[in-house]
Amino acid sequence: MIQSIYIKNCLNYFFVIIVSLMLSFFITSIIFQNQITKIRETQVIDQGKGMIQLYQQLGNKGFDVYLKSFSNLPYDVYLYNQNGLLLSSPNASKVTGLSKKAIIDVVKGNVYQKEVNIPHNMMIGLPVVTKTGRYALFIRPILKEQFSQTRNIILTSLFIVLLIGISLILITTRILVKPIVQITKATNELARGNFQIRLDVKSKDEIGQLAKSFNYMVKELNNTEQMRKDFVANVSHELQSPLTAIKGMTIALKEGAVKPEEGKLYLEQIELESERLSGLTKQLLNLSMLEANKSPFHPKRYLLDRQLRNQLVAMQSQWMERNIEIDFDMPKLEIYADESLMNQVWSNLYSNAIKYNWDHGKITVRGYDRENDVEVYISNTGNGIPEKDLPHVFERFYRGEKAHTRTTESYGLGLAVVKRIIELHSGTISVESAEGEATTFKICLKK
Repeated sequence: MIQSIYIKNCLNYFFVIIVSLMLSFFITSIIFQNQITKIRETQVIDQGKGMIQLYQQLGNKGFDVYLKSFSNLPYDVYLYNQNGLLLSSPNASKVTGLSKKAIIDVVKGNVYQKEVNIPHNMMIGLPVVTKTGRYALFIRPILKEQFSQTRNIILTSLFIVLLIGISLILITTRILVKPIVQITKATNELARGNFQIRLDVKSKDEIGQLAKSFNYMVKELNNTEQMRKDFVANVSHELQSPLTAIKGMTIALKEGAVKPEEGKLYLEQIELESERLSGLTKQLLNLSMLEANKSPFHPKRYLLDRQLRNQLVAMQSQWMERNIEIDFDMPKLEIYADESLMNQVWSNLYSNAIKYNWDHGKITVRGYDRENDVEVYISNTGNGIPEKDLPHVFERFYRGEKAHTRTTESYGLGLAVVKRIIELHSGTISVESAEGEATTFKICLKK
């Protein structure tokens, strides 16, 4: 079985060109033969008229000498009277298919024009009138050699076309197949884990588009691989820190290195670290289920403005503790969504708005009813998000605190969960902020 696309294309082109040339040969041969036959017919009639004039001047003997002196004439010449053949050119072949009636008709003054024996070997009969009587001059041109020459010319031309065509096919097919070979090699490299491979295909045809898509795919795979590595490193770090603390405090308690009055503090700290681990694993499990589309999804129609207001009331102790002002202004908004999942969205966004706000700061919530969707804006005062961090705020484990300090109790998973839930609802979320300025999250949801 042929597996090379280069060989397959070449064989396919060879088949097409050979069949095309064969058909061209037969069609061209027929056309040329018909044209040559018509041209020769006119020429034979003119030649016959000249021979008649010559015969009228020379007579039987003189005309016979004339014919014998031109043994290589491209004609077979026959002279008949009513009784039969009188004269013929040297080497003239025997006439078959010519009836006596046809001869008599020409003798009487009619013109005979018909193909006999071999196709395209016509026979022309012309009447001859002399002082000595009436005769019939029959001329048959020998076209076989002429047709043979024509076929040879056509065959030679088509053979040259075939050689040129095959050469061009081999070259052009190699040029066409070269990018596919490059893509195949690049795919093998990608399968071995080389995410730095890129294709340098500059054409804008389908193969160029395929190469462009391949490069984009490799880039995305490289980003995904880097995210996977970062994810593993971040998870390891987040798990390792509380586990190390728990292990250290447990050993201290076990070996009696802690005073009795400090033991309770150690136990409380162990409980806090355990809760931290539990919270982290729950968020990881939640995010994993959302990304795998395995989280329960039960959309229904409900009032969004009421949900946003109720969520704020539920978190009242948190924002009142820091004396944060709430500016809530929203019309009646109804959407079709999973209320439970959307609760997670507003809880995370409100939590961040409180956590990264100033004391005596402000949280602003606005809602707008558009034609096909609703828009929600949640803003908070505070230090803002640096411009370099804005593209990464929705990434897992991303936090502006690069040293992973715990000044704020955050795992860097909240906004990743928010973004995934919004995407499940075919919505969008974006953020606008600058260092030292307010931060605004814009959520757009289909009605």
